[in-house]
Amino acid sequence: MAKYKDTIDLYDDEGKLLKSNVTLDKISPLTNKGALELIDLTKRTAAVNLAGIEAALKTGKMGGKSNQILGRSLDCSVVKDADAIAAKIKGMLQVTDGDDTKITKVAGGKMLLVEVPSARIKAAATYDTTTTSIAAATTYALLEQYKIGMFDGAYVKGAVWGTYPQTMDMQGGNVVSILSIPQNNEGLGYALRNIQANHAVMMTHRNAMQGAALAATFEQAGEFEMGAAIGPFERAQLLLYAYQGLNANNIVYDLVKKNGKTGTGRYCRPEPCRACH
Repeated sequence: MAKYKDTIDLYDDEGKLLKSNVTLDKISPLTNKGALELIDLTKRTAAVNLAGIEAALKTGKMGGKSNQILGRSLDCSVVKDADAIAAKIKGMLQVTDGDDTKITKVAGGKMLLVEVPSARIKAAATYDTTTTSIAAATTYALLEQYKIGMFDGAYVKGAVWGTYPQTMDMQGGNVVSILSIPQNNEGLGYALRNIQANHAVMMTHRNAMQGAALAATFEQAGEFEMGAAIGPFERAQLLLYAYQGLNANNIVYDLVKKNGKTGTGRYCRPEPCRACH
């Protein structure tokens, strides 16, 4: 039996009907398969900037633009060897053969998009394990790939980890997640809410409706995480998610179509934003 009597019609970003009479509980971040997968990937994914690592090792500039170790340089073809480095990283990150560890090469090897296995998230208290395990695996992969000795190993660590642990975060490092470290969050449950709107814009390739849906998913998942969707407040949060983020009953599309015309007759593309706090 549905938890709420409310039903909605879901439309795509072109105003076309996708599904009618969807019960409100079906879109909940607690049960919706798509939302759960999105949240899971967000926690498990970080990017490794191989081009940045290569430049840091070559110039001695690491931990931020203002930091440079003069007279120290390691000439490593990190981007060229992206496939070999990715294979080493995957071998260290995966828990069992064939698990959901995944590494995608981006921009010809200038960057790696790494998804740590779910087992690492399940065994951790927080999502920190994504960046820390990826950074550690990247460091060891570089040491092995280029046979770097103990006296130069610290430079590799600095190129990957940045100024950590001298700073709380990996300032100037080359492993990056869209989730801020817990110490930088505004309070309990703010990790997903703190993802910047510009990240949602980038990940949806500037598609306003899809960007709004993504940003709203992060926002509402955060609301559930911080206890703001318990008891009578849950229905209110789901209605907000449905109509503002998921274009329920085509309301967002119709509003933009009606009020968003420019002088040239083209529809505006408003940048998505999180719901007001």
